[in-house]
Amino acid sequence: MICTLIFRSCLNALRHPFLCGPKWRVNPSIDLIRWSLGSTTVRIAEEYIYGQQQRSRLAHFVELMEMLNPYPKPKHWLGLLPGKWRLLYCTGRHIGLTLRQPSVRVLIREAYLTISKVSKPNTTFSVASHISFTVMAGRDWAHDKSGVGGKLQVDSFFRLRAGRRLYLKEETISSKFPSATPDAQASVLKRLSSKKWRKAIPINKIPSSLSVAKLVSDEIDVMMSLNEPLSGNMEVAQKAIQEVRTQIPPEMFDLSKIICGTYLDSRLLVLRSVNGSALFFHRCTNDS
Repeated sequence: MICTLIFRSCLNALRHPFLCGPKWRVNPSIDLIRWSLGSTTVRIAEEYIYGQQQRSRLAHFVELMEMLNPYPKPKHWLGLLPGKWRLLYCTGRHIGLTLRQPSVRVLIREAYLTISKVSKPNTTFSVASHISFTVMAGRDWAHDKSGVGGKLQVDSFFRLRAGRRLYLKEETISSKFPSATPDAQASVLKRLSSKKWRKAIPINKIPSSLSVAKLVSDEIDVMMSLNEPLSGNMEVAQKAIQEVRTQIPPEMFDLSKIICGTYLDSRLLVLRSVNGSALFFHRCTNDS
């Protein structure tokens, strides 16, 4: 008898209108959509599994973030742009280590940009690209990844200007930028035409161009240092640098190829290069 009453009480509780009432639909705010897109993009980028599906999804999310850029005007970038930004992903070419045999084994440790504001004029920034790596002896990948550490630094200055970025169709991109990747050739209009994204992104009409912060670069200065001399001759060091340049996006070596910034907030940064590829950065904390 007692067990029957307890069962009926639990059953009645589960049938309460508070639990069985209609589902409430909550429309997310633009800030929540931006935060969710950025967090998802960071999570996918840090998985380091860059199959075709992941690459297409990352390129798609980056383009959505650019459309929802909270600070499109250059005046907003003056206070948010300075800092240390770690490179997470690039929509351009990707060179793997499993299907090829490099002449020198090089392990990339980290790659980041350090952006500082120059006192005069206020719209000028000094940009330094830092790439740390380890050169390992031997022709095979050993379990012990110790070796000769090295750093490569590229310095330049950027002037911030207002500009716009056009959304070009696939055939236009193919003719103007032959080296553009398939991810860069995909049309934003085609991707956002599905019902799924039209419900998530409250945009009535997809724009043909977006406001961006145009970056005008100055001369670049390249410096390299090694913790100790490499065993061998100068040819080994040259091959090591060539291998570093193979694994890292070319925009990190030639900063003049970065032409504009398309997204910026307190934690994420997206820069576009001259060939249309996007570089996705995450802001480093002071302790990192």
